Amino acid sequence: MITEPRQETDHALREGVTVGLRSIMAYSVGLEVAVTVVGSGIHADAMRRQYTAPSVIDPEAGNRRAGQVYGRPMRLRALEDPILQPVLRSDSRGWYDSQDFYHREYLYEVTDLPQTRELPLIAEWPEVGLEPVTTHLVLSDPSEFAAAIIPLP
Repeated sequence: MITEPRQETDHALREGVTVGLRSIMAYSVGLEVAVTVVGSGIHADAMRRQYTAPSVIDPEAGNRRAGQVYGRPMRLRALEDPILQPVLRSDSRGWYDSQDFYHREYLYEVTDLPQTRELPLIAEWPEVGLEPVTTHLVLSDPSEFAAAIIPLP
């Protein structure tokens, strides 16, 4: 039901950070968009820092404990559309992580099925070196979309 993104590949590569569309699922109440991000070199280090905090010493007991994480995740937003804004539902460390690479996966929700065939999405994560990059997803006709969804019991 969803055709390929309108660019040569289904991912964006910006100086050591690759963002890829993993999958899109349509439900009667909206879309679920899975995105994966891989950073290499200094970008992998920057991604790790968004999710790890240095340990702190408890002033009373003197024990080390994990610090709080104040990093920012990758952001995905719809271009100039106040209604179809993706909302981050979850994120997790990806299957591939090494000294040189860091992999993260994100699951976004778009409430309501789009009433248009084109859904331009902007991915950005300036904290790790990913400036805004736009992908135009070309979807099936909205009426075909709705008709193809099989309700679960």
